[in-house]
Amino acid sequence: MFEVLKPGIQTTVQDAGRAGGQSKGVPPSGAQDLFALRVANLLVGNPDSGPILSRSRVGCAGLEIALGGLQIRSIGDHLISLTGANTFALIDEKPIVPWSNNLIRNGQILSCGISKKGARSYLAVNGGFDVPLYMESRSTHLSGQFGGYFGRALRCGDKLMVGQPLSDIEQLLYRSYKKDLIPSYESPWEVRVVSGPEANIFTKASIEKFYSYKWKQSQKADRTGMRYIGPKLEFCEGRPNYLIEDAGADPSNIVIDPGAPIGTIQVPSGIEPIVLSVDSPTVGGFARIAVVISIDMSRIGQTRPFEETVFKLVSTDEAVALLEAQESIISENSVVYNGQ
Repeated sequence: MFEVLKPGIQTTVQDAGRAGGQSKGVPPSGAQDLFALRVANLLVGNPDSGPILSRSRVGCAGLEIALGGLQIRSIGDHLISLTGANTFALIDEKPIVPWSNNLIRNGQILSCGISKKGARSYLAVNGGFDVPLYMESRSTHLSGQFGGYFGRALRCGDKLMVGQPLSDIEQLLYRSYKKDLIPSYESPWEVRVVSGPEANIFTKASIEKFYSYKWKQSQKADRTGMRYIGPKLEFCEGRPNYLIEDAGADPSNIVIDPGAPIGTIQVPSGIEPIVLSVDSPTVGGFARIAVVISIDMSRIGQTRPFEETVFKLVSTDEAVALLEAQESIISENSVVYNGQ
């Protein structure tokens, strides 16, 4: 068990998210940087979830720590790992190495500072954090107030149970992720996308602008949607009358509210593209200029307010190849012992 002494800016319980709920209007939630959470679970010997939205299981729940500031006391001995943004964490007064596992003893305190690069850190523990399942997931949906720890971010005094140990933690000690595989959290970010279903209704000049401009993430970005600040994008003229009658005069409106998968980039009125994130609505009625490929949603989740992002167009085949390449490095072959 762990006791929360300081909750940080926003810390929530997250796993890989709930599958199958979008048809019912329930978003998946889950870790915004699922790659970092999966590696954290790998380092402490927890079972993997598989890739986002095509997984066969959700894996063990960890803590998503936005920008840092978390302080928790261990009740019992636990094997933990911290991945994602570096918060310069300490166990009592001893610095710990990120992207590796560490033994925290009964009564010891884990303290996370504030990250300077990257927006979210992930804390995994052998056995996972044990909160009730909601639609087969332990992930927190903040605006819906369900899942996770009473459907909310952690507060001072909260006590988090830990699941049954899944292996001998003494045998798992001193595991680290290979240094050359650790992501670099640097701005400007390059985020790869495939073309969206309504890309054709934007002018050619606006399409070129979308892919060449360095967009700044808005301070309004959250787990529902990541908003980007930049120039207005224009739409082609000559909209048919039936579209105006059914969808309205705004050219960004489309007649039918289609499904909106995670990563969909909508541009309401051509102003400030919004990347729909893990807690986003499951449908949307605005023109979709592009869709972020699944593995780059981790980059979206690690972008800090006002950092720059460039969107890069790739094909569906390239997106699949990139996913396969990432899957190959979330394995025991990517783990080393004692830094070897």
